[in-house]
Amino acid sequence: MKQLLSLILIFSILSSCDRKKSDKTQSEFNPKTELKAETKSEPKKELETIQSKKKKDTINNYWALILDTISSKKEFKISDFKHILELKTYSLNDSSIVRNLAQDGEQAYLDHSHKMVTDFKLLTDSIVDKKQIDRTDFEKSLITEFYAECNLFSTEIDSIVGNNIYLTSDLAVPDTDNQWRVWYSIKINNNRLGKLEIKETDYVGL
Repeated sequence: MKQLLSLILIFSILSSCDRKKSDKTQSEFNPKTELKAETKSEPKKELETIQSKKKKDTINNYWALILDTISSKKEFKISDFKHILELKTYSLNDSSIVRNLAQDGEQAYLDHSHKMVTDFKLLTDSIVDKKQIDRTDFEKSLITEFYAECNLFSTEIDSIVGNNIYLTSDLAVPDTDNQWRVWYSIKINNNRLGKLEIKETDYVGL
């Protein structure tokens, strides 16, 4: 009987020790797992921080849309037939002119403005012909650096001689004194507006 009691007591002590050892092993294992998981997520957090910083580093300035429309009209005759030429210069809502105002090594600063266009409308008794121009029509006549940042500023009719319309358009870099003027003509054939024929380009400032 004493031997049986002794065996039971020894078995109880051994079971208790095994249970404590198991608990200790489990508690040591869990922190390592959590630490590993935490370490694994650190590169992802760093990448998100860098991407967030890059987004903050770029400043974007958007110019307000120019709501004014500049209009002009001129009547003239070709072979005793009455013609009317209408011009309308206005801004598109497209923010397509982008300039980087930052110097090398500085925080990126992008300046956005809206493309300006001029609509031509030629009217006779029964025919209407239309044409639209913007800065791209003058690309080959302008300095590359200026063209990259400029916008159409204005278009005016200088004179009409026979079937030739003589015009000037000013192009400028927004918010600067950098402005160029282009003199050109458009020929009317069979009551249709022809291509732009560039005559001269010169710096005029503001």
